[in-house]
Parts: sequence; structure tokens; C-alpha cells
Amino acid sequence: MVNVNHMQCKQQQQQSDSLLDQSSSNCRLLVALVVCLFVGVAVSSKGADLLFQKKISDGPVVGKELDISFIIYNVGEGAAYDISFADTDFGASADFEVVKGQSSGKWEVIEPNTNVSQTITITPSKGGVFPLTSTILEYRKSQNEELSHTSAASYTGMYVESVEEFDKRTSLHLKEWGTFILLSFGSVAFPFALWSYYKVNYENGIKKNK
Repeated sequence: MVNVNHMQCKQQQQQSDSLLDQSSSNCRLLVALVVCLFVGVAVSSKGADLLFQKKISDGPVVGKELDISFIIYNVGEGAAYDISFADTDFGASADFEVVKGQSSGKWEVIEPNTNVSQTITITPSKGGVFPLTSTILEYRKSQNEELSHTSAASYTGMYVESVEEFDKRTSLHLKEWGTFILLSFGSVAFPFALWSYYKVNYENGIKKNK
């Protein structure tokens, strides 16, 4: 009877030790997973992070040159690699004549806290509203990562003024400025005329004898 009880106690102890070993193994596995997670976050946080902008420099007018700039900012902690974009709004459109520059760009690397840009100068051939697409930028956050994509922050459309509209708007501004200058001159000229008259005809508040 004693031997039976002793064997049962031994079996129970072995089961307890087995459970403790399994629990310890699970804890070590959990700690390893947490460490790997933090290491992965730390590594990914040091990668590149690009901001892409498509910028129209001035109000578009038919027949007048217009600069379109594509600007890429690396705000991440690491360098970006194999960067490229190709815009189809202007270079491939019959509504715009390319004067100089390109509507695409390619760079091997962009260092952190730096920016690069590409500018194309165009001349609109007709007026109206032209829809603009979101130009896609491709790049690698590190040398061994897959290609990432981001779209350019830009306008959804662009209005091109006709020459008649432009002339009317600018001539109206010229008239407004002319009126403002005349009114400003009048407000200054009248007091000056009174002061001049006083200086010529009075001395110490007494009218001069002719």
C-alpha cells in the first residue's frame, strides 16, 4: 500500500515538473516573440518615408509658359532607393506644349531629411478645366524591401484662363490701382496745398502785407 502511494506521489510530481517546464518554455517563447516584435518595429521605423507633391507655380493662361514642379521629401530616418515617377497629365497631352523639362524622374537614392525635384515647363494651347490625376511614386524603403507606392498631393483639376479673360482681369486690376493712386494723391495733395498757401501768406499766424 505504501509503495502504491509512493508511486502515485512520484507520478504527480513528474506531471507537475512537466507542466512547469512547459510553462517556462511558453514564457521564453513569448519573451522571444515580444523582443522580435520590438526589434522589427525599431528596424522599420528607421526606413524611408517619402512625401510627394505636384505643384503648379502660377495661374495657367493660354499661350503663357507655366511651370509644374514635382517635389519629393524624405521625412524618414533612412535613405530611399530606386525612386521613380511618370506623370501623364502634361507631357502626353495634346492640350499642352512642352517647352522644357520632363514629366518623369528617377533617382537611385534620396537621403533622409533631404528633397529632390523635377520641373516641366508647358504652354497651354486652349482654355477650360482640365482634370488632374494623382501621379504615382515608386520607391524602396530600404535596399532589400519590395517597392512601395505613394501618390502626389495635388489639385483634382486645373482651370486655364483664355487670353481675353486674363486681359480683362488684369486691366480691371490696373483700373482699381489707378483709382486708388488718384484718391491717395488727392488725400495728400489737398492738405499740402493748404499748408503751402499758409506758409506763403502768413507768418506767425499774422497775414503778410503785400
